[in-house]
Amino acid sequence: MEIRSFGERPLIMGVKRSDGKIFETPISGNSALEFKSALKSADQEIGPILNLMTDGHTSYPQATEWLGITHYPVNRSEKGFVDEHGFHANGVENLWSHERGWIEAARGYNSMKTLRRAVKAHQAYHNQIKQSPAPVWSFLKILSNN
Repeated sequence: MEIRSFGERPLIMGVKRSDGKIFETPISGNSALEFKSALKSADQEIGPILNLMTDGHTSYPQATEWLGITHYPVNRSEKGFVDEHGFHANGVENLWSHERGWIEAARGYNSMKTLRRAVKAHQAYHNQIKQSPAPVWSFLKILSNN
């Protein structure tokens, strides 16, 4: 997802695993080296990435090759939302629809530092609170009663 604000045009690169865990980080450029660095960080934070379904961005093929990740590009303008093998990038596309509102509410558009803080807060919310087996508010209610 591209953010157009504060004089820069950073991208937010994200990975959504099949188990629902996500990794998100702002990157300042769109080179294969930037994508490689982000994918390595994703590997460290949420675990190994073996296969990656992406949009048709030109930086993914080189970055995934360097890291030994099997890459499946899904170019929506050529093949629609799902390709002939059933691969799609709809999970991460859905994530972006929720991400933008979160970043705006967190005032993450002022600088790369605050953008990164807002993006990582959304990642933590998604992975640790939203994906928790029991609603967090119930847990907090139990704590407050003791």
